[in-house]
Amino acid sequence: MTDGHYWVRIREGAATLGAGFLLTPVYVLTAMHCLRPMSSKDAPLELELPDGRVLKGWLCDAASDVDLALVSVEGAREHRLPLALTDWPRTQARWRGSYCPPGAYMQLSGVITHASMPYGSAEGGEFTGIQLIAEQDVGDFSGYSGSPVDTDPAEGTDERPVVGILMEQLKHHERLDEGSNVLIAASVRYAMDLFPHFNIDFLRNAGQALPPQEGTRRGARRHAEDVKDVLTALREWEDAGLITPEEAHEQRRRSLRQFGDSTPGGDPDEN
Repeated sequence: MTDGHYWVRIREGAATLGAGFLLTPVYVLTAMHCLRPMSSKDAPLELELPDGRVLKGWLCDAASDVDLALVSVEGAREHRLPLALTDWPRTQARWRGSYCPPGAYMQLSGVITHASMPYGSAEGGEFTGIQLIAEQDVGDFSGYSGSPVDTDPAEGTDERPVVGILMEQLKHHERLDEGSNVLIAASVRYAMDLFPHFNIDFLRNAGQALPPQEGTRRGARRHAEDVKDVLTALREWEDAGLITPEEAHEQRRRSLRQFGDSTPGGDPDEN
């Protein structure tokens, strides 16, 4: 984790689509535009980890207007997968990118110039953005899209928290046909609030997450098993005093609603 071993290279067959990172051991966060070349929304994906392992994954949720997507790791519970420690960005803090595209050997780094600012996505929505200056003269930064942005560790720890996901490159203010070294990332904490899969921090820290919203693609039986796993974990954590009864109740309600919305039969609250 301290060396950014949570990044993921996303492929479909022989084609590299882009980068992402393990926001939990179950879900990879990426930029939706990285996945547009997919042959279909149901196409199986290959997730290459820094240690050489290749896992299977599926697009399970997307917020297209802000260009963010989640990929579900198939059989995630069978693997010991790393995850990114997250934090809010800090203006004037130094940042680093641990991912390099295929054939590239340059890791990015620089300074955060603006933190947690509203940014109009090229897809029409608005996300909480981070403005970065890259010290490297790469020219076209598109191969780095979807990769994690981490910052210097907090005092007393050697873990570098991830604060953002690289999204866009701004044009040069004089030569509009060229890209500048000003990059835009989306805040990771914004993404965690955006997707319903990360409702409570302890779910992330314990390596659990809510089942994908598009559960019908994976089959109602498999989806029901995922929901059962979440409900069992919630009961165990409540019994152990890791969460309050109110938190457990709210998370159970959200999980059951999500399951009902994604299977024939509709909203369980309406039955």
